[in-house]
Amino acid sequence: MSLFSTSLRASVLAGAVIATLALSACGRDEAPASPSSAASAADARQTFTISGRLEGLQEGQQVSLLVPALASDPTKVEPIATATVHDGAFVLTGSVPQPVPGILTLGDHRTARLVVEPGELRVEAGELGPVARGGRYTDLVYGYLQRPEYVAAFKANREANVKAFSNIDETDEAAMTAARESTVPAARRLATVKNDYDRAILDGDAPTLVKLLVLSENYDWKRYDEARRAQMVAAFRAELGAHPLIVSMERAAEENAKARQLAEKFGPGKPYADIQAVGVDGKMVKLSQVLARNKLVLLDFWASWCGPCRGEFPHLLKVYREFHPHGFEIYAVSLDEDKADWTKAMHEEGGSDDLPWINLQAPGFEGEAAQAYGVMQLPQNYLIAGDGTIVGVGMREWDVERAVRAQLRKVDDAPAR
Repeated sequence: MSLFSTSLRASVLAGAVIATLALSACGRDEAPASPSSAASAADARQTFTISGRLEGLQEGQQVSLLVPALASDPTKVEPIATATVHDGAFVLTGSVPQPVPGILTLGDHRTARLVVEPGELRVEAGELGPVARGGRYTDLVYGYLQRPEYVAAFKANREANVKAFSNIDETDEAAMTAARESTVPAARRLATVKNDYDRAILDGDAPTLVKLLVLSENYDWKRYDEARRAQMVAAFRAELGAHPLIVSMERAAEENAKARQLAEKFGPGKPYADIQAVGVDGKMVKLSQVLARNKLVLLDFWASWCGPCRGEFPHLLKVYREFHPHGFEIYAVSLDEDKADWTKAMHEEGGSDDLPWINLQAPGFEGEAAQAYGVMQLPQNYLIAGDGTIVGVGMREWDVERAVRAQLRKVDDAPAR
C-alpha cells in the first residue's frame, strides 16, 4: 500500500472532522509572486528545504513529503522528497513548479501540514502536534493551527469525543445517537473558528495564490457553495494560469458532476448495473450471478484504509447473520490496491472465519467497478432486489438493517406468481 493510503488519508480524514457535525495538508522573507511571475512559474522549478528536530523521532526513521496536487492520480500519491532521521533531526530538499499544499509524514503517525514553497521551512513541536513555520504561504494558510482560539476549540472537540464515545457499545443505536448529539456543539465551534479564519483570507485582500491555497482546504460549503467556488476558481485561473491546484479542483468539479448524474441513474427504483470483481482465489464473480440466486443483495464498496467503512462491519455482520438464511447476500467490493491490505482487513474484522459474505477486490476509484457506479467516496452501498431494481442507496449502520428487513418482508408478503 502506498504512503497515501496510511498517513495522508489519516491526515485528510482528521482535517475533515472540522466540517463534520454528524456521522462520519517563496521563502519567509520573500513577497508572494506577482500574477505574471506566478503564472509563468509552471516552467521554473522552485527549490525548498524542510528541516526539523522533534522529540520522539527514531534513528533511521523515514520522513516523507506528499503533494496530492502534483499526482496524476490523487489516490496513488508518492513522496516527492524523503529523508532519514539522524540524531533526532531531518532535512528534506527538492523542488516544485509552484507553491502547493503538502503533508509531511513523520513515520510515527504524526504529520505536519505546510505549503511546499521556495525557501526554508522548519518543523517544530506545537500544541496540537508538529507545525511548519517560516514560509510566507505556510504561515498564512496554516496560521490557524497555532492560534489560541483554534487550539482551545480543537482540544474541546477532542475531549468531547473521548467523553462521548469511551466504552460505548457501538451497536447500541440510542447510545450512539446521544453520543453524537453531545459532540455537536464542540464540533460546530471548531468549524466556526476555522471557517472564520478562512473567510478573512478569502473575502479579504490576500494575494490570489494564498486564496487558492486556502480554498483548496476549505469546508465551509454554506458560504462557498459549488457555484461560488467555480467562479472563484475561474478567476484564479485567469490570474494564475494552470496551477496544479486549479487543475485538480476543476477535475474534482467535473467528477462531482459525473457522480451526480450517476447518482440519479442508480437511485431507488432504477435498474442496477452489472459489474465483476475478483475473489481471493483469483476467480471473477459477477454481481448478476449473485442476484440470480438471492432475494436481496447489498453491493458494498469499501477499503481497508477507510475507517467509516470498517465501522460498518459490526452492523453488517449482525444483519448478515440474521437475514442471510432468508435470501440476503452481501457483494462486498474492496477498492484496495494491495491484496494483502484487503485480506488482512477481512481477517481483522471477521475473526478467524474472515467476513462471511462474498468478498471481492476491484482496485481503485478508477477501476471499472467503481466507475460504473460513480463511486467517489467510501463507504458507498446499493441495496438491490432480486429483479435488479435498486431499493436503497447510501445506507449506514441501523438503516441497513431496517431496509433489509422491510424489503425481505415485501418479498415474502408478495403473492406467488
